[in-house]
This record gives sequence, structure tokens and C-alpha cells, in this order.
Amino acid sequence: MIALVLSMLAARKAQAVAVLLLSVFAVGAAVAGPVYLDAVDRAVAGTEVAEADRVERTISLSAFVGPEETVDIEGFDSVIPRALDVEGFDQVYSAQFAVLGVEPDPDISWLTFRSDVCPHLRIVAGRCLMSAGETVLGEQTARRLGLAPGAGLTVQAARYSEEARRYLPAGSPTPLTVVGFYRPLDTAEVYWGRTGWFALGTRDSDREPMFVNRQTVDATEHLQDYRTVEAVPGLGALDADHLDQVRFDLADMRDELLGGTGSSGFFAQVAIDLDGLLDRVDQAQTVARRVVPVAAVPLVGLCWFVIFLAVAYGTTGRRHELGLVALRGARRPVRWWLTAGESTLAILAGAPIGYVAGTAAVWLVARVRFDGGAELSGAALPYAGIALGGALLAGLLAQRQQLASPVADLLRRVPARQGTWRSTAVEATVVVLTVVAVFQLRGFEGELVGLSLLVPSLVAVAFALIAARLLMPLAARVGGRALRRGRLGIALGALQLARRPGSHRLFVLLAVAVALLGFAAVGVDVAGRARAERAAVETGADRVLSVLPVDAARLLTAVREVDPEGRYAMAVAVLPPATVNDPPVLAADTTRLDRVATWRPEFGTAPARVSALLRPATPEPYVLRGERITALVDTPPHDGGQLRIAVTLRPLDGGQPVRVSFSVLTAGVHTYAGTADGCAAGCRLLGIEAVYARTGPHDADVVVRELRDPDSGRVLVPAADFAAAGGWRGSADGKVRATAGGLAITTTSGGAADTWALPADVPVPLPVVAAGRLRESTKLTGLDAERPRFEVVDQVTTLPRLGGRGALADLEYAERAALGSTRLSGAQVWLSPDAPADVTARLAERGLVVSADQTTARARAMLDRRAPALAIWFHLLAAGFAVLLALGGLALMAAVDRRRRTEDMRALRHQGMPLRVVGRAGLWTYLPVVTAALVTGAVAAGVAWWLAGDYLPFFVDDAIVLELPSWPSPSAVLWPAVLAAVGFATAAVGVAAALRWSVGASRVRD
Repeated sequence: MIALVLSMLAARKAQAVAVLLLSVFAVGAAVAGPVYLDAVDRAVAGTEVAEADRVERTISLSAFVGPEETVDIEGFDSVIPRALDVEGFDQVYSAQFAVLGVEPDPDISWLTFRSDVCPHLRIVAGRCLMSAGETVLGEQTARRLGLAPGAGLTVQAARYSEEARRYLPAGSPTPLTVVGFYRPLDTAEVYWGRTGWFALGTRDSDREPMFVNRQTVDATEHLQDYRTVEAVPGLGALDADHLDQVRFDLADMRDELLGGTGSSGFFAQVAIDLDGLLDRVDQAQTVARRVVPVAAVPLVGLCWFVIFLAVAYGTTGRRHELGLVALRGARRPVRWWLTAGESTLAILAGAPIGYVAGTAAVWLVARVRFDGGAELSGAALPYAGIALGGALLAGLLAQRQQLASPVADLLRRVPARQGTWRSTAVEATVVVLTVVAVFQLRGFEGELVGLSLLVPSLVAVAFALIAARLLMPLAARVGGRALRRGRLGIALGALQLARRPGSHRLFVLLAVAVALLGFAAVGVDVAGRARAERAAVETGADRVLSVLPVDAARLLTAVREVDPEGRYAMAVAVLPPATVNDPPVLAADTTRLDRVATWRPEFGTAPARVSALLRPATPEPYVLRGERITALVDTPPHDGGQLRIAVTLRPLDGGQPVRVSFSVLTAGVHTYAGTADGCAAGCRLLGIEAVYARTGPHDADVVVRELRDPDSGRVLVPAADFAAAGGWRGSADGKVRATAGGLAITTTSGGAADTWALPADVPVPLPVVAAGRLRESTKLTGLDAERPRFEVVDQVTTLPRLGGRGALADLEYAERAALGSTRLSGAQVWLSPDAPADVTARLAERGLVVSADQTTARARAMLDRRAPALAIWFHLLAAGFAVLLALGGLALMAAVDRRRRTEDMRALRHQGMPLRVVGRAGLWTYLPVVTAALVTGAVAAGVAWWLAGDYLPFFVDDAIVLELPSWPSPSAVLWPAVLAAVGFATAAVGVAAALRWSVGASRVRD
């Protein structure tokens, strides 16, 4: 029996090869989904880890150790390294303390040991450490101090004194030899862990540590030092295969350190930010697992359907052969084996090839699309088994009708119409499932999970089935009318289409393939445009330059000098949130907001209006252009103590405030003089401070009548301005008031806060525009350590750079409101697309050093590497597979049908039918199916997108609230439509040409 089946396979090689290839497709498609997901998981983990900074990837345990601390060195060394045990992570040990003797007194340096530091330094002069008593200095430090390799230094441990407010010696002197100067190889390298060294914008970014070995640290006398053990990920420690183990080790470490099982939890400071990174990876992978199955599941189902069609068509072509076998009295098992053996063996033979081919195809796509990879492993075997089982079942179901048919029906040339009620029931079930899935998606779940996962494919199948029900009767009517009018070619083709049992199945196959291609093309285009729009909003402007820490006024002045007309450049500062629960603040030169920033209409208020709200009209600042200042003060008698006033100014070009404190005030009207160093180029008046030094709470009054520049004789603040109502405000209610004699200030002694009188050149509270609703308890960050009062003057849905949560303030007004340091660690310059190419050089000429250059295009490329973009691209890959399957199914059915059609057409040729009618009949058999399938598939794709498109996740998070595009651009749907139309039409014309050639060749032989 096996030999007979093998001989049957040999006799019908083409059909056997076709079924084998379809089995390869089915198993390969089933494997492709999970293998592609695995490749995306790896790529996503790599992307998230690569974009995380070294602080987030580092686990740190640290403590102050020393004789005066609760922890000694031996205890630290014995407990902490053992507790910090995470698989794949390397431990880096550090110890550091402050020393005097290197920088000019009273500045300090940091004597630092860090294990295995030399491989991470580029020695620019001399050599690296080799023995005790040696040190290497940073290149900038050595240049500033004028040192050379071989120079000697004497250092002394230092300790900060609260009383003296400076570092004082706290140990005996230790001689050191400078053996080399270094430059870090890579400041972003994970080896540097959570340290602030070399990290832009941090407290220690401009402090280059003095590196020494462990023996030097231990030999230098000091009272305490700061010890740290950091676990930093080694190569591959945070790839997709090891993340679960890292989570397990982190949980185990927390139990030991913080759960009471280990004493280290009582003295060590644990710093772990790795959980946020792991959560982002999990979230991204979850998104991918929601998107890929939307295309993978229907693709496998389509493969089964094609196998069903191929086997059914092949079995139909063998009806006469099967009828003869049954006529000879063969038992049902023998008939079953002869009928199913060919397809079963072909399907089984294709399964292992499909497994390897599917994995290889995904590997190739992953390498090309996102530089990923796929492995040939047993992880996808269950999916391959399901695909193989489904393919075998589809093959058996396709032959069920022929096995159950009586001999008389099998010997008929045209099959009897049977099973109409069965097909109707199946089609009705599919339509009902489609309605249920859509109702579940849009009415309850709101996510593509469970049955709603199949909404796009179910909609496509339902539309195809309904259209097929209309197409077949329509074809019969067209054929009958054409026959009555003598149009024989059209009549033969249309009637063949109406009477062949597989025609409506072929139509469903083609229509579903077109619908899947259309849905994929729409999804890829809309998702790509959404990423482009989000990238523009996340960046904030077409191009964003990050600059090294700089004073706010210096940043404003430099940018305005480079672009005096405000056409293409805007100074910006991103201020971090006050607490983890508070939003960040974007401080920008809002006079240029409408010309530089990316501002979309759906944000809310127009940028010009936002600028007007954030910059209400205020008096011009008082500016001193000289280095001396005098104050005319009327001091009423007060009961003891010392009463003073001080004037605080800030240089116009940025820098620390200049505080001018006058001598002790005496009763009566007197003029007091003070020196304002650094104000020759101009300083803006920040405020006047009244200080009353006396034991216990007592009030004292002072009236300021005038401030003057004695060198030029110009009055800085005239008496009329001091006496004007509303011209000044106080830092405390009721403490500052305008009087006819001047500005009266009441201050209280005894530890209470000093009273400030502030000019009205800045609005109070400071106006902000908020994205999202701010709580009453929300605290917004100012430029200095103080937190000025804010007032929300408008609310928008989204802000550039910040997204849906944050606040926008005017940078100039925020700088005016700050009384302390206005040095910015998050300084930026935003540029519009028409910014000149040499803008970076122009900014550098004015003292701004660019540390990073981000563009919208780079931000878009970064989003293209994230999980949603990679996952949705699989839809296009699956749609391509579907189109190939449809073309293969069309060719296979035409090939099986050609023999019988050739016999029919040859008989008609003997009766005188022209050869051109043969070609026309073949064309009208398949071209209407193709045309109707293209139209039906396009409509089904549009409806499927309308129903389910909004639920495809384009991003991992919703931090940026945008009105994203809902429909594709015309070109995005044009190219797949043209591709499908050309492919299917070419196949239909080719089938007709093949039929015409076969009939013509047989005529010649006759």
C-alpha cells in the first residue's frame, strides 16, 4: 500500500510538491510569529539597556566608614561584597575622602581608589598607577595647576567644619608623586557606575578625582571615608536571556539587605534604579506580544485554508480515479489511505523544512530590519506542532466529501452540489464570531486580547464570505445573459466560475490576502507617521543642542546675540521636578516660542497667546552700571540690637549674586555706601534685605528713600519709585509698604527669616502654563534653591518636550525671580529647521559648549527601534506571506483545473469554436474573481482598520498626549493596491494564456 501511495506521488509530482510547499508555509508561518517575538524581545532589551544611563544600570551599596562611624572597614568589606551578588554583574570597589594640599586653599580634592581603574583611563602624559604613594591627576586639573609628571604633592585629609564653614585639616600630611595625567576613555561607560565624575550637569562633573591605589588610601591618615561597592552589568548580563535571573537576584538581595536577614541593611545605603529599566523592558515586550499575534494567527489560519483548497481541488480532480477504486470494492480504510496518503506524506515532509525555513526567514528579516537575530531552538516546537496538526486536519477535511460520496457521484464529470447547509452554517458562524469579537473589543475589553485579537482577520473573512455569496449568483446571471447574446467566451468563463465548487473559496482566499495586505500597509504607515509626530514633540524643536552647565542669564544673552531677531534659536532650561510626585518645568525664552518650538494646534492655546500669558507687562529692571552704590535711609529709633540693610544684585551677563551689605544703621536720615564688585558692566537689582540682629523676637523699621550710583551720579531707584504703591512687594505679608517718605520695611529679630523688599520687575506669583491638571500640593521647581510661588494662567493638553505632564514658564522671568544661583544643569538651545549650519560655532564663540546634539530625525530613529515599531512591521511581513499564498493557491487551482478545462475546450474546438474564445473564456474564469477580490479586500481592510486600528499600540507609554493620525496617506495604500492588482491580474492572464496554449497545442497534435 505504501508503494502504491509513493507511486501516486511520483505520478503527480507537481501537486505533491505544491502541498509540500504549502506545509512548509504553514509551519514556517506558525514558527515565524514566536521566533520574531523572541527576536523583538532581544532587540527591545538591547535598545532599552543601551539608552539607559550608567546610573540606572548600576546597583550600589555604600556607607561612611571609619573610627567615628558605626561601620569599620573590616565590617564593610566582609558583608557588602557578599551581599551584592547578581549573576553577570561585576563588582567595582571604591573609597574616597576629601584632601587639602592640591587645589588652592580652601578648595579640596578627592583622593580616590577605584578598583581596576587604569584600563578605563587614557593616559595622556606619564603612566598609570603601579605602587603606593603614586597618583594620577585629571588632564584639566594638571593643566590648571601647572603640574608635570614626576611632581610631588603633599596632601592632608580634610573634614568640613560647620562653625568655620570650610574644610579643615583632619590628619597628618602624606607625600604623593604624580606619575601621570588621565582622560576617561568613555564618560558614559557603565564602569563609572553611579558616581558623578565626568557626568555633565552633576555636582562633581568638573571635579577630576585623584586616583590612587588601595594601599595609598589605607596609609593616608583620615577619620572617615566613603566606601562603595557597585555592581555593574558585564557583557550580556542584561540581555533578554538573563533578565529573569537578574530580577530573582535583586529580590534575593533585597530580602537579605532590607528584610532583616542581614545586618548590612542597618548601615548600608542601597541604591537601585534597575527596576525601572526592567519594567520598561517588560512593558515593551508586552506591547510586542499584543501586536504580533494580530498578524501571526490569521496567517497560520490562511495557510490551513490554502492547504484545504489545494487538497480539495486535487481530490476533486481525482474523483474518477477514486470512483473506480470504490467500484472495485475497496474497503473504506483502503480508500481513506489512497485518498489521504498523498497529502499526508507531503504535509509531514514539509513540516521540518518549514520549521527551519521559518526560523531562517525571521533571522534574515531581523538582521536587515533591526540588526537582531533568531535562534534555531525548540522553543517554537509547540507552535510548529499546532500548525502541523492543523494542516493535517485541513487536508483530511478537504477529502471528507469525496470519501463520503457514493460511487455514482464520484464517476460524474461535474460534481453534485452538496453540503450547502453546512457551508452556510460555517459562514454564519464566522459572521457571528466577527460581531462578537468587535463588540468585545469596542464595548468591553478595549484591547486586542482573546477573541478581539482576531478582529481584523475576522472582518476580512466575513466580508469575503458575504461577497462570495453575491459573486457566484451574479456570475451565473452574467454567463446566462452572455450566452443568450452569443458572447461565448464571457459565457463559458462566467458559467465555469459559477458552477465550479472551489471558485468561491478561491475568491475568499484572494480577498482575505488583499485585506491583510491593506490592513498591514495602513498600520505601518499610520504608525510611522505617529512616531514622526511624537518624535517632533518629544524633541521640542527640529534640533536641540544641550550645553554644559551655564548661568541662565548667560544662556539668554548668548542665544539672543547669535539670533537677535529671534528667527531660529531659543534658550531653554529643563528643570527637574521638586519631588518624584511633582512635574518638571520647562523654562524657555517664550518670545520665540511660536517660531522655534514644535507646537501643534491640539495642544490648546496658540504659542503667541502662551507667550503673552507668561510675559505680562512689568516695569523695567533697575540696573547699576558701576562698582559702588549708596543708599539714603531713614532709620526710626529702635530698642537695641544691630539693624542693617543689604542690596543684592545680579550681573546682567550671568553669575552669582552680588551682595552689598551696608554698615550698621543709626537713627535718623543717613547715606550709606557700599562696594558692588563685578557690576561695572551692569547688574540688575534683585532686592533689598533688612536684617535685625538682637536676642528674642523684636521688630524694627527702616525706610529706604533712594539708591544711587555715586560714580555717575545717576539715581538707581528714585524716591518716587519707592513711594509708589504697588512698585515693591515683600517676602512676607505686611512687612513692606510704600509711604510718602519712601519704602518702609519691617524686620523681626530672633532667628526669624529676614525681610526682603523685591522690585515689581517680575510678576508674582510667576505665571505658568500647565499640561495636565496640577494638584494644590504640587511644588514646581525654580531656577535656584527657593521655590517661587506659581500661578497657572492656562492649561494645555501637551507641552513640547514634557508631554502631558509639566509646566511651562518664561526663562527670563524665572531668572529674575531667583534670588540665589541660577546655574542651569539642563541648559539647551532649541533650533528651527532654518538655523544656519554654523550655529554651534557661533554659540561657542559666546561661551556655550555644546555637549549633545539631538534632532527630530534621530528621535524618530530611536522610536523606530522600539517594540511597537518592530512589532507592527511583522504585519507587513505576514501580509507578504499571505499574498504569496494567494498567488500560489490561484496557480495551484488553475493547474489542477487545466486538464479538465483543456478537455472541455478541445471538444468545443472540434465543433468549430475559435481559439481566441478559449483564451477569453479562461480570462473570464479568473479575472472577475481577482477584480472582485481586490475591491472586496480593500473595503474589508478599511472597515477592519476603522474598527480595530485605534487599538493597535503605537508606543510603549502615553506620556505624550497627541491627536495621532487615524488614516494613512494616499501613497501608503496605493503601492500595495497596485502590487496586489498587478500580481493577481498577471496570474489571471497567465492562467488564461496557459489554457489557450494547451488547447492550441492539443489541436495541433490532433
